Amino acid sequence: MILTLLPLVSLYISCFILMLGFGLIGILLPVRMGIEGTETDVIGLVLAMYAVGMLLGGLYCRSLIARVGYIRVFAASAALSAIAILACSLTMNVWVWGAMRGLMGFCIACSFAVIDGWLSHAATEKTRGRMLATSQITIMAAIFCGQFLLNIAPADNSTLFTIAAMLLTMGLVPLAMSRRSGPVLQETHGMSLLQILKISPLGAVTCCFGGVLYGSIMNLLPVFAGGYGISGFMLSVFMASAVLGAFLLQLPIGMLSDRLDRRTLLFGLLVINILTTIAIPFAANYNLTTLMMILTGISTGVFSCLYPMSISETFDRVRTSDMAAAMGGLLSIYAIGSIIGPITSSKAMEIWGNDALFGFLATFELALLLFVVYRMRARPSLPISEQEGFVMHTDIGSGLYDLDPRIPHQEDETPNSLEAQVAITIAESNPGAAVRMVKELTQSSPEKAAELYTALAQVDDIDVGRLFASITRAAPGLSLEIAEALADNAPEQATELVQWLSEHRPNELSDIVTAIINHIPSNPAPATEPDNTETQEESLAVDTSDMRPADLEAYHESATELVTHFAENHPEQAYDIAAAVVETVPEMASDVVDILHDSDNLDDNISMDINDRPDDYEVNDLTDKTTADKPT
Repeated sequence: MILTLLPLVSLYISCFILMLGFGLIGILLPVRMGIEGTETDVIGLVLAMYAVGMLLGGLYCRSLIARVGYIRVFAASAALSAIAILACSLTMNVWVWGAMRGLMGFCIACSFAVIDGWLSHAATEKTRGRMLATSQITIMAAIFCGQFLLNIAPADNSTLFTIAAMLLTMGLVPLAMSRRSGPVLQETHGMSLLQILKISPLGAVTCCFGGVLYGSIMNLLPVFAGGYGISGFMLSVFMASAVLGAFLLQLPIGMLSDRLDRRTLLFGLLVINILTTIAIPFAANYNLTTLMMILTGISTGVFSCLYPMSISETFDRVRTSDMAAAMGGLLSIYAIGSIIGPITSSKAMEIWGNDALFGFLATFELALLLFVVYRMRARPSLPISEQEGFVMHTDIGSGLYDLDPRIPHQEDETPNSLEAQVAITIAESNPGAAVRMVKELTQSSPEKAAELYTALAQVDDIDVGRLFASITRAAPGLSLEIAEALADNAPEQATELVQWLSEHRPNELSDIVTAIINHIPSNPAPATEPDNTETQEESLAVDTSDMRPADLEAYHESATELVTHFAENHPEQAYDIAAAVVETVPEMASDVVDILHDSDNLDDNISMDINDRPDDYEVNDLTDKTTADKPT
């Protein structure tokens, strides 16, 4: 563990100092606005701008990193954050404070994009979980300690603002002085909010409500405490209890989430927490300070668990390859909730008093509880053994999603060879010349055929089928290898290749389709080649016993779409494709048979009766094979 983290000490130190400054800012701003007599709803609006900045930062940080690099983005973020907090010390204009608060949120999002990229670059499959846990502990420890910096000087002058700016600037030094070079930025693609809502309604709604609830309580607790005369060191202890609860409760709730039905657990947590939330203002009215702090820690702890639980719920429904994109979308949903929460809850406090904060929280918890009940009736839950595990994600460090051990680890992409780079460059201006060049290269270096084909197949003006014909004429024994490489790196072009083969080389279609199906969408095919024919036939069947439910569903959907496409558009090849699919995924035989029977094109265009086809294409054989191979 120590050897794993030792090379990243400078990064963790920078992270700790930076978050120490933000921990101080988080309690300083609402306290100072309370001292100045700012209306509660205005305080909520100013504090909500932080989430607006984080949302924008999450959208644009990667483009900034791609343009200027990791270290420069981190340096700029630290400097701009320091400028923003110093600007707040010069004026009490709420418009300036709102803009500066938004700038701080933008900078923190960029900072965590840098930290995430750096750590994920250094991580391996075995160390990612440790690095994520260490990062979350570092962040929460810094925020916890930052609450007590409020007592260094009075909040009604500029001293604490200056100290916060110094910490933000100091956080840059360890990373800037490190000898480690910045990693290569991995390109990612996001998933739209509507897609996430369609795939996992409970995951999306829970994520949004988590942002509303946690954003409200953590931003407006100092305002609530000020109404009961809690200030100075006791205010720091009160806020620290909330931060501590947000961190500690993730451990037992995470263990329960992995052992119980997640939706049932969420239902129980919300029922208990509604009572806890309502009890906090009563404890405050009776001056039961210790009880109030314990109840606050429990409430913030449950609220903080809603985000990681929403991630697990969403991951239950998405393919492994889509996890990173879904996580990016969930971050945006959470940020939107964090904007809504402080604005609406502060308005309630302005109208009905400070205690209305917890009435607001209880109302939203009740609404989420009712939605959980609705989803429990609308869709059956997955077996506990098939649920995604709980992984701790704190609010402020939610940008560290590349370290989530459930998301497939992306190794640094191997750059194209010089030949492939030249071929792509030529293809952009003269596709025919590029194809001829690749054909000549394949004749002299057959081992480069798959790479060259995959590289050129992704150029818009290249005809995938003709390119395949040219290369396989030069290297006829590499057709399967080329198809597999295309399926791994450009599945959209693989579909185009199958369509071309059905028209021009139907005799090769079955073998090529089998090779492609074995490699998309989740590449479950054996990595080693069998030594004899019998073993090779057995290896064509995909082992789906260890696949995640969402991946298995997507796998079957891809194969079903393939058979349906040929049954409707190329009926003369439909039985060849069906046989290849069933040979690869035997348990799909029943679905394949249904598609063949339901296709009007087959009935109209295929004069040969099904029972007259060769034995290996017979429908009865397909169903018999399903019965024999389907697990009991």
